[in-house]
Amino acid sequence: MKDQFLFSITIEQLLHQRIGKGLGSNIVLSTQIKEYIDLFSFPLRVDAVVLLVCTKGSLNLTINLTEQVVTTNNYGISLPENVIGFNSVSDDFEGYILLLSMDYLRKLSIDFNDLLPYYVYVRNNPTFSVAPSNIETIIRYFELLSSLIEAEDTKRKNSIIDGFIISLINKLAEDFDYFALKTIQVKTKSKEYYYMRFVELLQQNFKQHHKVGFYAERLSLTPKYLSTLMKEVSGLSAPQWINDYIVVEAKTLLKFSDMNIMEISDYLNFPNQSFFSKYFKQHTGLTPKQYRSN
Repeated sequence: MKDQFLFSITIEQLLHQRIGKGLGSNIVLSTQIKEYIDLFSFPLRVDAVVLLVCTKGSLNLTINLTEQVVTTNNYGISLPENVIGFNSVSDDFEGYILLLSMDYLRKLSIDFNDLLPYYVYVRNNPTFSVAPSNIETIIRYFELLSSLIEAEDTKRKNSIIDGFIISLINKLAEDFDYFALKTIQVKTKSKEYYYMRFVELLQQNFKQHHKVGFYAERLSLTPKYLSTLMKEVSGLSAPQWINDYIVVEAKTLLKFSDMNIMEISDYLNFPNQSFFSKYFKQHTGLTPKQYRSN
């Protein structure tokens, strides 16, 4: 079937591979990155927020086909819409990987409007450094989370873990406040609110809908105003965001799938292969055939 992204993985599938400890289809926590790097050796999507913490060594990965390096005292965070792949890990690497499914995060009592500025920052800055003492605190969080996951099932176990995850998210937000950005209150109908809503719509619809008007209509904005808002918040206009999503998807499929160019064109809802080829060359400088050959 070509109606779903070919390289995607769920938390349940990761747990089936015994990559780490988990809680149903909601959470995976692991220190076994070196042992399972082959599982992520080609770019894929996970319907989860992925948090990487490095305490020793380094991890080289790609997010949306752009190389990133997580080193000592670094956080690495990947959002669900991202295409993520692990390239290499140093022999002395030590650290944690935590995955939280989006369904699970939506069920928690979290004010997502309050988290919008962090979403904006992480989308453009997947890695950032913090003080060693902050990493030590997060490691203690992970160690306790590991114990909670392994604990005997009780009627309050899930509620305890839910509260603990909320505490962890707030701790990470505090680190962002101090090391990466100033605390910003995001109000409903603010620029940041529309940014988040646009990105959410985009990740769900970019394969089928390539025009700004589709997204503007659903946000009750004019296409020109939506594009201006996106430019002010993120530095990229709405058309640039749409093109970025389409091109990253096309590059990934050309590089890692066995779909032919016609199938990729259909999958991304272009009217024909010729139109897709012209579009791809306009944004990359190469035809799809040239990009695949390279």
